[in-house]
This record gives sequence, structure tokens and C-alpha cells, in this order.
Amino acid sequence: MSGICINRLARTLLLVAVAVTVASCSSSPELTNKSRISFADLSRRVNESAGRLSSLNAEGEISIDTPTLSNTGSLTVSINRPDSLYTKIEGPFGIDIADVLVTRNEFTYYNASENKVIRGPSTQRNLGIILKMKVEFDDLVNALSGSFIISDKDTSNYSISEGEDHYLLEQIVGSSTIRYKINSEYFYVTRIQSYDSKGKMVLEITYDEFYESDGIYFPKKIHLVRPKEKQYIWVSYKIEDFNPGKLSYRLKIPGSARKIQW
Repeated sequence: MSGICINRLARTLLLVAVAVTVASCSSSPELTNKSRISFADLSRRVNESAGRLSSLNAEGEISIDTPTLSNTGSLTVSINRPDSLYTKIEGPFGIDIADVLVTRNEFTYYNASENKVIRGPSTQRNLGIILKMKVEFDDLVNALSGSFIISDKDTSNYSISEGEDHYLLEQIVGSSTIRYKINSEYFYVTRIQSYDSKGKMVLEITYDEFYESDGIYFPKKIHLVRPKEKQYIWVSYKIEDFNPGKLSYRLKIPGSARKIQW
């Protein structure tokens, strides 16, 4: 893979971690709740389900198809909830592409193809520059762990409807709409969709092939679609270790790497 393709693969993989963080100050239409379950009860049960996973070690594959890139790589994900996340991306023959360590306070990003390491505070601005999209630390942890925690930052405008085996939670924040599809028996999130003010889909993340282990429901597959950009990403986890305890990370950065401090 060329250096350009490697950089694109690394950045696009990390976009899987972006749930939806679009906010606006414009007015929004009001929603009507059509379910017997309240927002407080639904979010509590979803968060209890997600909270059973406190740490994770996982390995798998990432495939990407965009107008400018089509490729496959391997990835390693390690998470300590709620404090830290480490991701390693490798290309063919185990060639290191990128290592990213993010905590609630700071991040370290090593680009192997350019032999460059960037360190700085893990602010939304800094992470946005690295990932080319606004993102907060909790969004990264939620998405890559496959278990979302629903925020109660804005509960003033929402609706809940019921399907045969799921709840559909819809929240409006500013001019954007976020829809969560939630399993109604075990309360894990199976799909997230984001729409703009014109009702056009901006992002869809689907979690599939869930299995249960000690009360934890985990998806083996993640599919991300960004229709406007024609970006399609597939993540397939192969090996998972749930709640192995407090994890420690050690990034192997060559002494020759160019160091950048933000």
C-alpha cells in the first residue's frame, strides 16, 4: 500500500468510532412519545447493559470502499472504560500503519508510514483534526466497544416507538436527528442513524451478529455507511476478551520518529 492509501485507511477506520456529534442552534420540530417506556427507563436499561463491559481486548479486520480507496487491514482494539482506548492498525504482512492511544485528558498518535508521532490534549478540536470530523472521547469508546451509553445531555425533544423486537429512540439536537434502534429484550443498540435538517442521512452505523457472554451482548460485525461521501466500512471482530481487568498500553515508537506536540 502506498503512503497515501495507508493514511486514508488509518483515518477512515477511526471514523467508525464517530457515532454522531452534530449540534446546531436552530429550532427543531417537536417529537411525540408513542411508547409506554419512558426515556429515563429506556436509557437506564441501555446503559446498564453497556456498563457490563468495563474493559475489552479485541482483534479483527477492517475493510473500506470509497471513491478513492478500496483496501483491507487488521486492527487491535483495547479499551478501559471509562478512561482510555488504544487502537493499532496493520496492513499486509503485519506492517504497522498507525497506533492511537486516547485517554480522557491526552492522546498519542503514531503514523508509521511517516514515522511521525503527535501528542496533545484529547480535546474535541484536536481529535477532530486527526480524524477529520468532530468527535469526543466518549464517542470513540462507545462505538469501538460496540456498546453505547445514551447521554442525557438533552432529553427535551425525543420520541420512542416500539417494533416487534425493538425500540426506536429518536432525538433531535438543533437541526440534526439521531435515531437509535434498541433490542427490546436485552437493551443493546443495533443501529444508529444521523440525519441532517433536510432529512438526508449523514451516517449509519449497524451492529450485527451479537452473541452473549456472561451477560455481555457483543457484535461481531460493524458496518458504517456515509452516503454523501460514498464511504463504506466493514469491521469484523475475530477474537474478543471481555473484562480482562485494568489494561496497560505501551506504544512502540522509534527514537527516530519526528515528534510533534500540540
